[in-house]
Amino acid sequence: MHFLCLHGAIGNVDNISIQLAPLQKELDSDNIKFNYINAPVPVTPPPGFDEYFGVSPLYRWADDGGAAEDSLISRVRQIPVGDNAEDVMRDLVGGREVVWLNYKQVMDYLYEQLEKDSEIGGIIGYSEGAAIASTFILDEQRREKEEGRPRRIKSAMFVTGWPPMTPDRGILLADEQEDMIDVPTLHVVGANDPFRHGAFALYNICDPDTAIFFDTGKGHTIPRSGKVITELADAVRELAAKSNDTE
Repeated sequence: MHFLCLHGAIGNVDNISIQLAPLQKELDSDNIKFNYINAPVPVTPPPGFDEYFGVSPLYRWADDGGAAEDSLISRVRQIPVGDNAEDVMRDLVGGREVVWLNYKQVMDYLYEQLEKDSEIGGIIGYSEGAAIASTFILDEQRREKEEGRPRRIKSAMFVTGWPPMTPDRGILLADEQEDMIDVPTLHVVGANDPFRHGAFALYNICDPDTAIFFDTGKGHTIPRSGKVITELADAVRELAAKSNDTE
C-alpha cells in the first residue's frame, strides 16, 4: 500500500522524508511505501524561525492571504484554553475570517497525484498537511455522493494535525457540522504539543469506530527513534489492515 505524504506549513519534501525515514524503514518489509510531494505555495519562514524549518525552498498548502501566520504561528506561545478542543480552535482563530484562496488548486493537485500512481490508497499529513489531507478525504466523499466518482483514499494517518477546512468558512469542527471522515484513521498526537487541541479537534471529526489514537508523549514533532517507532509502525499496520477490510 502506498501513502501520499503531505508536509506541514513551511516545509518541503526533504524535511518530511527525513522525519518519516525511520518509520518507513520499519515498514519496508510490509510493502508500505511513502510518496512525497511539495505543497504549491512558496513561503518564507517568520522572523526567528529560519533554522527551525530547514533549507529553502519551503512551501505551504493553503493560501489564506497570511491569516494563518497572523492568527496561529504568532500565537504559539499564548495558546488559548477552553472547555474542549473545538472551543480552543475557535479561540485560536480569534474570530478572524479565514478564506482559503487556492482550495480548488490544491484539491486538483492532489487528484492529479493520485492519477499518476494507481497504488496510492492512503494519505499521511503532518500539521497543516493533516488539515489538507482530511479536507481532501471530505472532498472525495462529496464527489462520490454528487458525481459517483470512485474514492481512492481508504485510510489516513494524521500527525499532530489540524481539522479540515472549507474554502469560505475556515476550519470544520465536530460541534458545528454533521459531515464525518468515514475512512479508518490513525491520529499521532504529542501530549506536550502546544497545538494538541487541533489534533483532538481533527480526531473528533473522524469515525470513532475506526479511529486509532497514538500518543507519542512528545511535542509538535514526528517521532524518529526508540520504542515509539516500533509501536507506531504496528499502529500503521493496524491502519492498513482496517483499510483493507473496508475494500
